[in-house]
Amino acid sequence: MKRLSCIFILIFFIGCTDNNSVDEKNTFKAALVWSKTYGGSLEENTNSVVATSDGGMLILGHTASNDGDIVKSHSFTDILLTKLDAEGNLIWTKTIGGSLNDFGMSIIATNDGNYAIAGYSASYDGDVPGNVGQHDFFISKITEQGNIIWSKNYGFSGHDHGHKIIQTRDGGFFIAGFAEYSGIEGSGGTQDNGAGHEIGHKNVLHGSGEYLGVKLDSNGEFVWYRYFGGTQNDRVNDIVEAEDGDIIMVGYSESSDFDIEHNKGSYDYWVVSLHSNGDLHWKENYGGSAIDQAYGISKTGNNSYIIVGRSNSTDGDVKNPKGNFDGWVIHINDHGHLIWEKSYGGDYFDVATTIKKIANGNFVVVGNSRGTFDEKPNNGQNDFWLFEIDNMANTKLYWQKTFGGTNIDVATDFFETSKRELIIVGESQSNSLDVPSNKGGNDVWAIKLE
Repeated sequence: MKRLSCIFILIFFIGCTDNNSVDEKNTFKAALVWSKTYGGSLEENTNSVVATSDGGMLILGHTASNDGDIVKSHSFTDILLTKLDAEGNLIWTKTIGGSLNDFGMSIIATNDGNYAIAGYSASYDGDVPGNVGQHDFFISKITEQGNIIWSKNYGFSGHDHGHKIIQTRDGGFFIAGFAEYSGIEGSGGTQDNGAGHEIGHKNVLHGSGEYLGVKLDSNGEFVWYRYFGGTQNDRVNDIVEAEDGDIIMVGYSESSDFDIEHNKGSYDYWVVSLHSNGDLHWKENYGGSAIDQAYGISKTGNNSYIIVGRSNSTDGDVKNPKGNFDGWVIHINDHGHLIWEKSYGGDYFDVATTIKKIANGNFVVVGNSRGTFDEKPNNGQNDFWLFEIDNMANTKLYWQKTFGGTNIDVATDFFETSKRELIIVGESQSNSLDVPSNKGGNDVWAIKLE
């Protein structure tokens, strides 16, 4: 009987190991292949990147420069598109915008072989069809050559900032960000709470910003919008479409009233799930008594989600903090219940901004750090920081690396190539170490890892 028990235990152990393990030979070495910068004498900011059909990439951000690699037809800040080939060679740069400030935040490939970009704009001319307030959500569909197919703007009388866009399964789009409360009118919120917060009425009781999501059809025409928040700051940073068609919005909230029922501290991770028709499905917040801000979300493939951001809490949902600010990673199910959480980083300042599932089934997280890892000192101030984990409760860390120069370097987005390489983009003020040159102020910075 004892021998049979031992055999059973052995079989159980082997089975668990096979199901939960990942072939470590298929994880990245994360070795630097190339590093290149692009820009002009002023400021370039980088927010998003997407692979192109020719093996290259399109990088989206915004620029104030009109020299060097940048040729602008408008003044102030314009949306910046940078086209690179697979080896990081500059093919072209193009700007989109009008006579005022325009910002590019998110770019995606569309299902017809084109691309969609989203951001926000104060312009009312040029490439921008109009403006109804301080800033409006801005969306444009473009070709791979950067030519505009159509452009749209949506907003209210205040500041409306579009942060993220996805294409939905019906071929339309969903764009999310935040809206200044004083300008919001119409269909939003959840339900009457007895204090004047009613669907279909101007919401004068909310605070400095709301979660705002706008549903568009395949031609960019308006379908519906919804807003959610409380009397303080509420910001959407990322969105995904669930397997059942729900829209999941993630960001952070400083509020503790109206739509936020259980605030745990200063800022919380805040997740809002909408049905495909805009009806609220569920909402939940996570964190401790200090600052917890979510920036990215990824689907796991089994009806759950991993969310990344930063935290300096030492209590509540945050169980084992490491330093001043950590990259805080949480895993939730499709009803918003917390499955596990874990902090990553060093003893100083670390933030996780983007998470994506890669070909081996693991997840790569990209962010920024001022810490020291594996006895490698920080190169200067903020460095690019990235690491690979699984989605198991033990959240195995396979590797982590930093790259940068002696100044501020901020990573914002990445993708995995068909050859299982990583392209990481962001912006850099450095001119040393891993950063080959600086053209002035912030430059667009891209690196390739294998």
